[in-house]
Amino acid sequence: MEKRFANGLTMGSEYEVRILSRDEYPLWDELVIKSPQGTIFHLSKWIIKCAELISKNEIIYGFFKNGALVAGCSIYSGKILSFLSLATSTAPMTPYGGYVFAPFESSKVRENELQYKKVISAINSEIERRYEYINIVNSPEIRDIRPFSWNGWKTNIYYTYSFKLDNKVEDNVSRNVRRTVNKAKKLGITVKKECDPYLYYHLNCKTYEKQHLKSPVSKKFLINMIDFIISTNIGEMWIARTPDGDPVAAEIIIWDNKCAHRWSAASDPQFNDTGAISFLLIEIFKDLQKRGFNKINLMAGNTLHLTKFISSFNPDLVPYYGLKISYRIGKICNLFFE
Repeated sequence: MEKRFANGLTMGSEYEVRILSRDEYPLWDELVIKSPQGTIFHLSKWIIKCAELISKNEIIYGFFKNGALVAGCSIYSGKILSFLSLATSTAPMTPYGGYVFAPFESSKVRENELQYKKVISAINSEIERRYEYINIVNSPEIRDIRPFSWNGWKTNIYYTYSFKLDNKVEDNVSRNVRRTVNKAKKLGITVKKECDPYLYYHLNCKTYEKQHLKSPVSKKFLINMIDFIISTNIGEMWIARTPDGDPVAAEIIIWDNKCAHRWSAASDPQFNDTGAISFLLIEIFKDLQKRGFNKINLMAGNTLHLTKFISSFNPDLVPYYGLKISYRIGKICNLFFE
């Protein structure tokens, strides 16, 4: 049986779009791993865990070509006001998700663009008919957003920082960072891998208290996610301490098969002038480099005071794109999300 979308695309025996069942998630994970756009945030175990902790449903749309899964889109779905249905590819501490594609087999630009637009059009048609409000933030490897903007989606540009782990790490950073690291060493700051989720939560609270803000994530969410990261071996926690053993700063690093990610950072503001945060990051960079990672996604590109710190490491600024669309009672949805 064929299915014809409003845009004229027919899905028949060659192409199929549908929501994946959980027993098909291994197929999805294989696609994510081989896809240039796939990240840790697309993997089914990450999506399932986040959905569980934020009381949302994880939904993965698959695009099949001749029975093979060649593309897809991951989202979280839920409701507001008990009747407004929404879909988003992001979650707390999950900056993006959304679309992934198997590597294109053709070297022809036109052919690849037609396939790319066909996939997005087909999956978007399925999502759009189910939800009043849709927010998709794709990974940085999704650079062509024309199939969205040409069909009425509102676009937003976000930024992250990517740091190359090549050559000698200290040679890639600014002179100011090197001075700060030397200061931390002279003060006797020590750095090592250790996992203490409750200590991390305490430092996280201190980080936001300095800014007169409340942590954007709950204690339950943060501790459960840290336990999940460590237990599934997709990341690790590092702590910097004073000679007396006081915790100064901590970092949680996660990874996928393409790069490492600076998932979260926290510190005690009273020790900010010790240089511990820079020292901690440099030691992490060195360790990742020894283990074969060639780059780390540093995040932090969308918050002014964080960019001032991260840019001193001389990273590359990388854009990524968010797409939004709302239907029917979308004005109400916008009150919640704009």
